Amino acid sequence: MRNFINEISGATTTVVSGGAIAPGSTAYLSTAGPGNEGWYSGGLFNGLATDNFAFGVYAKASSLGDQGDIFTLGGSSGSFKLHLAPNGWAASAHNVGWIGPDSGVTGSFTADTWVHLALIRSEGTSTFYINGASQGTYGGVPVNDGPHMSVAPGGAVYFDGGIDEARVVTFTSGESTANVLSALQVPEPGSAALLLGGIATMLGIRRRRA
Repeated sequence: MRNFINEISGATTTVVSGGAIAPGSTAYLSTAGPGNEGWYSGGLFNGLATDNFAFGVYAKASSLGDQGDIFTLGGSSGSFKLHLAPNGWAASAHNVGWIGPDSGVTGSFTADTWVHLALIRSEGTSTFYINGASQGTYGGVPVNDGPHMSVAPGGAVYFDGGIDEARVVTFTSGESTANVLSALQVPEPGSAALLLGGIATMLGIRRRRA
């Protein structure tokens, strides 16, 4: 288990008991309302593989106006991120290009409704998923370094919404997409290990420590 270690100063967040969506989850992190906040950690994922890995998160927001980065695996150009964009839920390589439709998937957003967002990098191709459905692919190599949660690299823009079960997994070549998605959605480490034959790193928002 790894945790974000540096809190961006100047604001607050709320841990909300109940109302979570992830299987087995009893609370989620809310950044809604005035004084949004995010976390970052320099170098936490420097050792993360750049192929055969995946990351995902449950997210919700009240409106498309609450746009921002939800979960980013780095602060450098080329780092992969999941976010809410002008057209809907989105994935991209930071400062490089969109993964899937430009500016997000039109029609994918419904106010105050949880979705599961995931990026799977397998055999040199990255695929963006919303609730398990593929939304597009990308071939560029990611940069994994300083992950961000609920804040864009540089700290200028904050996601305004709810976040639950942010997870990162690695897997062996040839693993099925269904198993990888299941490991991103199931909170118990034992269950995920059975699916993937071992998880290199996992990040659970319910277990975050300041």
